[in-house]
This record gives sequence, C-alpha cells and structure tokens, in this order.
Amino acid sequence: MTGFKTFLLIIFLTGSSCYAEYYSTPLFKAEWKLNKGPSYCLLKQDITLYGVAEFMHQSGRLLRFSIRENRFKPEIVKASLSVDASPWIHGSFRDIDHLVYLDQSVDIQNYPRLSVYGNTAEIMLDALSQGMFPTFTYVRADVGGFLPETSVAVSSVNFSKIYDQFVECRKGHLPSGLKTALEKSLFFKSGSKQLSSRVLSQLNDSASYLKEVQNSRIIIVSDTAIAGSRDKRWFLKRANIISEKLNKLGVEKDSITIRSGIHAATTDAKTIQLSVFGPDALKAIYYRKGNTQLTQNEKQRLELLVYYAHAFLPTSKLIIKSHTDSKGSRANNLKISQKRGDEIKRYLVSKGMDENKVLVKAYGESKPVKSNRFPTGRSQNRRAIIDFAG
Repeated sequence: MTGFKTFLLIIFLTGSSCYAEYYSTPLFKAEWKLNKGPSYCLLKQDITLYGVAEFMHQSGRLLRFSIRENRFKPEIVKASLSVDASPWIHGSFRDIDHLVYLDQSVDIQNYPRLSVYGNTAEIMLDALSQGMFPTFTYVRADVGGFLPETSVAVSSVNFSKIYDQFVECRKGHLPSGLKTALEKSLFFKSGSKQLSSRVLSQLNDSASYLKEVQNSRIIIVSDTAIAGSRDKRWFLKRANIISEKLNKLGVEKDSITIRSGIHAATTDAKTIQLSVFGPDALKAIYYRKGNTQLTQNEKQRLELLVYYAHAFLPTSKLIIKSHTDSKGSRANNLKISQKRGDEIKRYLVSKGMDENKVLVKAYGESKPVKSNRFPTGRSQNRRAIIDFAG
C-alpha cells in the first residue's frame, strides 16, 4: 500500500472559514470502521460526497493518517493539516499546520492520497479521541492557475466507540522501528560460545516481542556466512545456544529457525532475524606459493573484521601474524610474510582501522602448524592469522 510521495508546501491560513469546497460527514452519519489483517489495522471513516479518511498501522511501519477523494480532479499543489474544535463548540481555533505528503499510485485506481506519518498521525489520533476535528486544507491548480481552497474535516463523532479496539489491534503488530532495534547483531568473542550481557538483553527483548505478537517468529542467521564452510561450525554452536536460551525465555521451539549460509534480510514484518557475529571464520587467510595479494572474498572478510572491531571491541588492537611454508630461503620467506602482513594492514586501515591499532608480526617459516614435507601441509603453513588484543 505504498507509492510515490510528493512533499507539499504548507498553506498559511488566514483564519477564514470560507472555502470553495467543504466536506465533512454529517453528525448522524459519522461512523468509524475497523478492519484487521495479518499485519495491519485499518481504521476508516467514509466522508460524504468526498471519499474516505483512514488510519493505517502496518506492522513495523509508521502510523499513517490519510484522506482520499474517490475521483480525479486537477492536481493538488499545496496542502496542510490542522485541528479544529468540534462544530457544536462556539468558535474554533487552528493549531500549527502540519506537513502533508501527496501519495500517488497507492492502489489499482491510482487516486492520489494526502497523508501524514508518524508523530503527526499519532497527534491526529489523539485529537480525534478528544473530540477534535482534524482538517485537511489544500489548493489545486489547472492551466489557469490556483483554484480556491478545499477543506475536508474528519469527524470525531462515534470515534471513542472504536478507538480502544484500534489501540488493542495495534498492540498485536510490530511498532515502527522495533524490528530494526531487535535485529542488531549478536556479538561473540573469538572462540567463545558464552552469551554476553549485551546478547542476553537482546534475546530478552526478542522473546518479549514473540510472546506479545501473534504468529511472530525468529530466524537465526550468520553475519559472517561469506566465509563458507569455515563459518558453519562456529555458527551452529552459537545458534543452538541462542535457541536454547530463547526456549528458556518462553519462546516455542517451532517459532525458531536456524539457517546457515548466506541469507537476505527478511521483509516479513512479523519475523525477527537474529544475526550471529563471531570473528572466528574471518581471522585466517591462506596463500598460494609466493602470493601476497588479497582476493575479493578476503577483502570482504577483512571489512567484516573492521565492522566487528568498531562495533564490539573499539579499544582493542589487531595483531596480524604472518607465516610461510619452508620452500625457498628463510630470508626470502621472512620478506614474503612481511609483505603479506603489510598488505592486510594497508587494507584494514583503508577501511577505517586506526593505523596505530594494527600490528604486523612476520614469522616467515619459523612457526609451521603442519609438516612442510607435503603440499597439503605447506598450504596450511602459508597463512596470516588476525587476532584481537586488549
């Protein structure tokens, strides 16, 4: 139900209540209706001889308050929204004029819609609950210039009867911004499966959401899946611990899914995607004989390490330990290991690491992890390992 939005200029009103066209539902016809869906609550009022006014709460999105005329007319070029006292109260007033958007191509009929979002829509919801009349005022234009103002007042009559139902319906859907807040990465220290206090707090928030929102679920994925099979072992260990903790917090097992490999962010507003982030699969780089350059995949993994360092260990240093196999002279192997370490450092610094926090230690062939007698062993020895210190 989204479409192209055009920001409209505010009209600064003169206080006159004379309009070329004025629309408002008569008191005895004013009625509000509530429609519910799997991911939305829609509260609407038909406006006699005009169209419809509505509040739309879609899971994970800002509240929208709109009017829409059920026919085409000349283009709207200026619009504002204010609050009027109810007609039966002597006199009227106008508060500040709120910014209005022109939403185009919003449904199959493509009738334009005037809308306000977020806090302004919440203000209008409160105004109606207090017996006030939100009033859209706008100006159209044709080839001859501006046309006289049109005013559309949304009636608060009978609003209180359904207001509480709309509020309750909204509680069953994801509030705006909460999905983003819950989907922050769950960080782990290298080699650790322990849930930090930060992770525990995030899991508590996620569990609370799942218990409140009907048909919601959690998918656990890896932020470091680009490392392939090296990532899977650590990810599954951590994901299973997270799942067990969620179970203890009251989340049903069939509401939790663990998915290894690369996954795009979910667009389902009722699905929370928890991303596990551990540096283990990112720390090692292996080289062909004599090579000192980084592949594109290795650069991507280093970028993730920079993100991890900034987000989770901002005061730590990175130590690059660079090694070779035993083929060739020791002096040359030491130079190659230094070049490999320096190239990794250069790339890390180019991506935002503080140069003073990146150290290179070149060991050449002096610290093999496998025998150099066979090719498979030598391939394991041609490596650079990146560790965090401090």
